[in-house]
Order: sequence, then C-alpha cells, then structure tokens
Amino acid sequence: MGKLICGIDEAGRGSVIGPMVIAGILINEEKINELTNLKVRDSKEVKPEEREKLYDEILKIAETWKIIILTAKEVDSETRRNKMMGINHLEARKFIEIINELKPDITYIDLPSRNPEKFRSIIYQKLKHECQLILEHKADKKYPATSAASIIAKVTRDREIKKLKEKFGDFGSGYPHDPKTRRFIREILKSSSEAQEYIRSSWQTIKRVMQTRLEEHGD
Repeated sequence: MGKLICGIDEAGRGSVIGPMVIAGILINEEKINELTNLKVRDSKEVKPEEREKLYDEILKIAETWKIIILTAKEVDSETRRNKMMGINHLEARKFIEIINELKPDITYIDLPSRNPEKFRSIIYQKLKHECQLILEHKADKKYPATSAASIIAKVTRDREIKKLKEKFGDFGSGYPHDPKTRRFIREILKSSSEAQEYIRSSWQTIKRVMQTRLEEHGD
C-alpha cells in the first residue's frame, strides 16, 4: 500500500456572488498515474463539459474526499472589514479540517497567501494529524492530486452557481471584472431581493461597483 496523498484547492475565492468551495481529495500514491492519464490539470484550463466528466472519474480513483461549501455570508463574516482575521485564516481553518479528517501522509495545497511561512505556521498550530505539508503557488498546475481537487471544487461551485441562476436569472460569471455581474449587483443591492443573501456585500469590490456609474452597454 502506497502513501496517501491529499490535494487541496478552492474555487470562487475572488467571486462576489455565490459560495467559495474548498475540496480535498485523498489518493493512494499508486493511483497518481491514473490521474495523470486522465490529463487532470488546473480547472481553469479545462472546459466545463470536460470538467464534469473528470469529476466522476476522479471520485472513482479517490480513496475518499471532502468538499466544503462556504456561503457568501460565511465568507463575508470572516473579512477584515468585519473585524475578523481575513479570508486566508478562513481557508487555513478549512484546510486543517480536511487534513484532520482525511489523514494523508502528504498534502499538496495551492497556496492562497503571499506569505508561505506565515500560512504554514497557522496550519501547523491547529493541525492534529501529522503529515508532510507542501504549500506552493500554482500547486494546481504542478501536482495531479491538487489539480484533481481544483476540478472537484470548480465543478461543485459551478453547480451551485447554476442553481442561483435558475432562481435569480443570469448574473454572468459572479466575478467583479464581469459587467453583467456588476449590473446585477447594482440592481439587487437597490432592491429587497433574496439574492442579496448570495452577495459578498462587505467586499471592497462591491463598494466600488455601487460608486461607479454603469452605462447600459457595460463599462
């Protein structure tokens, strides 16, 4: 029996609408080549229909997995603007939760922080399960297990966003660079729509959206 490898990644960190999803996948190292054969890679490099197919194939290969869906309000409640520790600390806590539950020998994490050593220390302070921890920027491009987690997180978030669009209409990508998303936010925040529950209202990008005049054709 080979070592147990865990890959962890998130989807939706920078979004202003909808959840952030964190996925952890546990793979026996003897099956890593199966992920490679599937050509798993960073989810941003994979078309949506291919991601859906890979999702099912990855879960067949995995020993087990854990998916955490954090609502817009949960993400909002952790921001420094709300006098909390910030989103990096929120992610670190969830990474710890995944590692403690999956109990891998080695964990590869796509690093969300600009300060790797500080982020590593946050995790080690609360980690109950001892394992080798590899924190790197762009880990989702380098390590198959993290690429697999990236795909699982992205597909899960896409499905959640689809549910929201079925309920509230097409609001675009949910990211602040999207004119359709910004128009949607301006309309919703001036209304009493239930959709407000799914907007990260404390984010600085929301403040800017509300201060910026958008023409009908976009900006």
